[in-house]
Parts: sequence; C-alpha cells; structure tokens
Amino acid sequence: MRSPAAYVTGLLMLILTSCASGGGVCNYWDDVDIVVTESNYSAAEERFARFAELLVQAPGDEAEKALGVLFDRIKEDEVSYYVYADWIESAFHNYLSPCRNPIIFGKAAELFERDGIIEQERIQKLRALAAQDMLNRPGEHCTVPDGAEAAGSALYLVLNLDCRTCLQSLEALSKSHPEAEHIALCFGYSPLPGLSGWKYLKPDGMGDIFDLEAAPFWFLTADDGSVSIPYCAEFQEPVFASPEKI
Repeated sequence: MRSPAAYVTGLLMLILTSCASGGGVCNYWDDVDIVVTESNYSAAEERFARFAELLVQAPGDEAEKALGVLFDRIKEDEVSYYVYADWIESAFHNYLSPCRNPIIFGKAAELFERDGIIEQERIQKLRALAAQDMLNRPGEHCTVPDGAEAAGSALYLVLNLDCRTCLQSLEALSKSHPEAEHIALCFGYSPLPGLSGWKYLKPDGMGDIFDLEAAPFWFLTADDGSVSIPYCAEFQEPVFASPEKI
C-alpha cells in the first residue's frame, strides 16, 4: 500500500486533472462496492480522492451527511475500514493535501470514536490531531508556546532540527512576508541553525500544541496577534474551510 506522501501526491494530480461529477456528494457512494482489495486498490483510492474534493466544496449540512454515509458504508468491511481511515487522515489532516480541512477531519475523528472499530490508541491519536488542527484558525488569536509570542506580525515556522527538509525551509521562507518577524519554533537534538534573519526558540510543550510529525509547517500572524494565514506547508497556498463549511 502507498505511503501517505504518495497518496497526497496522487490526490494532487487527480484534482488537477479531473472535474467534479454531478449528482451530489451525498449520493456518491450509491451502488459502489466499498470493499478494498489488492486488485482494486488504486481505483478505490482514486474514487475516494474524488469524494474528498467534492466534500470540501460542499455546503456544511451536505458535507456532514455525506461523511456519515461514507462511514456507514465502510463499516461493511473491517479491513477496508482501516484503509479508509488512512485515506481520511491523509486527505483532511495532512498539511500537503489540497483537501486539508480541520473541521471535516474533526467530524471524522468523532465518527471513528463512535464506531469503535479501530484500536482505542489510534482513536485517541486522531482526536488529539483534530484538536491541534482546530488551533490557529484564521482570525483567531494565535496559540504558541509560552515565551514565543511576538510583539507584532510574525511568521512562525515549526522546525525539526534533525530534519534536512525542515532546515531547507528556513532559507525558502527567509524572504517571505518581510513585514513579519521570523520565528523558528525548534525541537530535536541537533544544534540551532546559523541562518540570519530568524529568531530561534526551543520552547517546552510544543507537542501539546502542534502535530510535530507534520514539520515543517508555518503560519502567519497579524500585528494584533490574530492568525492571517493558517498552518500550511512550505510552498503551498493555505487551504482552510470557511466558518460556513461543515
């Protein structure tokens, strides 16, 4: 089976090359064999990718109903349920996904808990990720570790010091939003980088606020401390549901 990164790459390509079909997202799974097997895995993954795109575009009530329909269907086969759990997390939580949507992911986490099919440890992880995703939404006052608050506008980069990609993101973002103070919130064991233009901090409790496995990611605050750009990946335009969505 493909890794989450491979899934996201495939999802990006699919969305760029396909158009949403008609019929309404609530009816999407009508007359569909929900069971995932080795022989139909790729086709099932692509079908789910189209569903994810439709879901994030749907009005709130319709999206919530359609998500419930999906969960009712995948309960038909426990093995497939685990496969869809991976796809749901990759589509609606992964920072690289064009369908990332913390509100939909939070609803999904509630449904995982309701069903009780996957192990409790994973359910708890999904609920924790959903809670972290709901922090630092656009217009809200930003939540950062104690001592990391900026006096004005700030670009925060969550940085794993032991990750080469994270270190490369420092340079990639160094000239982005020059009006903002650049603050690297660091964790890991390697020495702090020497690239100028950044304020390097290693605050306690970062794992209680952020999904550290998703690093590197960044967000931007305005002069009043409110979030103007929510969590997003290095070169990605931010994707976030409006309050009217699900």
